[in-house]
Order: sequence, then C-alpha cells, then structure tokens
Amino acid sequence: MPMQKRDGLIVWLSTTKYLRILRRFGYVHYVSKRMKYAVLYCNGEETESVVSRLAKMKFVKSIDYSYLQELKTSYEKGKTNREKKDEIVAQ
Repeated sequence: MPMQKRDGLIVWLSTTKYLRILRRFGYVHYVSKRMKYAVLYCNGEETESVVSRLAKMKFVKSIDYSYLQELKTSYEKGKTNREKKDEIVAQ
C-alpha cells in the first residue's frame, strides 16, 4: 500500500480558541498559542479545497504552504575537510 501524499499548511490564527474546527480539515500537528499559528497536514488532492474553505473562516488571518515536500531528503556522503584541503592544494 503506497503512502498517501500529504501537504503541510501553516495556518495563522487571530485566536487559538477555534482549534477544534481546524481538526475537521486534517491532522493538527503543532499549535503555538503564543505566536497563534497551527501546522496542519491534509491530503494532497484536497489541499486546494481546504485552503479555500479555511480562508473564508473569520479566525484565520493567513495560510502559508510548507516547503518540506520540496526539500531534498536523500543525502550523500560528503567529502571530509582534509579531502577538500588536498583538492585545493593540488590545484
């Protein structure tokens, strides 16, 4: 069974009183009560409809997309500092 594509949304709130309503739209991963934002994960196919419905809510100030999907997560072994110095000296 392949994993389902999820998109992360950062939802800026005017008050954290309505967090229960956010749970209807996806999985609430993190909430900052001091800075008044929540990190929400939703299905990839439903992202546009969720954003449009959330934007209509009175307690939502703005919505940002998470760029985690665009980051490279496979790493290769890098050169050590000594190898880098040897390359510079050889040139």
